[in-house]
Amino acid sequence: MVTVLVVEPQADLRDQIGGLVEAAGFDVLTCPGPTGPDYACLGVRGPGCPLAAYADLVVLDLSLDSELAMEGATAVELITYYLGEGKGIVALSRNGSSATHPFDEERVNVLRWPGESRDLVAKLREAASAR
Repeated sequence: MVTVLVVEPQADLRDQIGGLVEAAGFDVLTCPGPTGPDYACLGVRGPGCPLAAYADLVVLDLSLDSELAMEGATAVELITYYLGEGKGIVALSRNGSSATHPFDEERVNVLRWPGESRDLVAKLREAASAR
């Protein structure tokens, strides 16, 4: 079974995306991403993310609270960490965010969000098969 870590700051979207991923046959872990007051992340500034250790793939919303606050762990830092851990990534891009630009497109699949749930599932299946 493939496990997907959904990193989404908004609880309702995190639940919605997690439900879509689970309905597609993946196991799901969820995380709000870096939160205030310091927007730190164990994966970026600590001993490693315990959730990422169990995940095969990551769905990462590029519109993190830390990005809005311009403080703490950024989406680029999280992508770098997850790639270093060997994870496949589906990055959800709102408003044309291009935080994934410097990364290999084979390991970071970008999807405009909100979008069609079937597109998210297709990107996850593509990432899972590339592993």
